[in-house]
Amino acid sequence: MSIVIENLSYVYSPKTPFEHKALDNISLTVEDGDFLGIIGATGSGKSTFIQHLNGLIKLTSGKITVDGIELHNKPDLKKLRAEVGMVFQYPEYQLFDETVVKEAVETVGLDYEQFKERSPFELSGGQKRRVAIAGVIAMRPQILVLDEPTAGLDPVGRIEMFDLIAKLKETTVKTIIMVSHNMDEISEVANKIAVLEHGKLRFHGTPKELFKHAEELEEIGLDIPTAIKLKNELKARGVELSDDIVTANDFVEAVVKWREKR
Repeated sequence: MSIVIENLSYVYSPKTPFEHKALDNISLTVEDGDFLGIIGATGSGKSTFIQHLNGLIKLTSGKITVDGIELHNKPDLKKLRAEVGMVFQYPEYQLFDETVVKEAVETVGLDYEQFKERSPFELSGGQKRRVAIAGVIAMRPQILVLDEPTAGLDPVGRIEMFDLIAKLKETTVKTIIMVSHNMDEISEVANKIAVLEHGKLRFHGTPKELFKHAEELEEIGLDIPTAIKLKNELKARGVELSDDIVTANDFVEAVVKWREKR
């Protein structure tokens, strides 16, 4: 179930004094089974981009095809949104049902018997977010789009959320597209990363390919993973580690190998 995006552009308030080009000629393909991370500074076009993927923003320029559904050709939006589940930033604010439902709640790691009679509004912040995600998962989408899923969570909540997302990728949805501003988080889970800058696609590739451009990323105001910072710091002190380091695990393994050779 691939997503093919060709020459996607979008302008807010066209032909007015408030005209703003949010997306500028973006082309990329999300392969079936990908975990695509989308990174960019505030105002780079990340949210505008993902809202095109299930028709929340009407396509006005370019082409998007989702598993054969052509968004540029009067798409069946009901069918599209059954295939592409969208979880917005702070999704718990979208909760309206008075009770929670069994299968979806268990999918996101909550005990149905414990929570079945509770109003979602009585749950903790992290629990609310899990229930909100469960509401999307209940539609059985093949593609899950997440907009900053760890925003506002404490460190424990962030870890739990990423464990949940990893579980969903293994058991429930084939393809995940996730917006984040945190390079450490993205580098741990994504097999592809797209970087947006002022509405343009600046980079698209694997984490290892992307982080070879670390200096350019920093020039456009983006951070690099802590593991790469540590590797560079050690290099400055005369310790040469593998250039393939991206994640914390990569860094630990490289340090262990370096020590074994001494």
